Amino acid sequence: MDCDYQVIDKDGKITNYIWDNQQKQMVEGKKEKEIPWWKLHEIADNLNGTLRHISCVDSNSRRYKRIVIEYEEEK
Repeated sequence: MDCDYQVIDKDGKITNYIWDNQQKQMVEGKKEKEIPWWKLHEIADNLNGTLRHISCVDSNSRRYKRIVIEYEEEK
């Protein structure tokens, strides 16, 4: 059973929980998104480009990820 929950405490703090099969209990964390890497590699190959996976942190300490395909257009 794949479940994830958010708990909001009295102060408004949000905590995410997911099920851990090894520990057989809910643990703090977020579910990883499933990315179709094979499809992205196929698209990059068809464009004759490169695929990059970038992890970023902005000035507000927000963490985010980027998937970038770089290629040159044919003239």
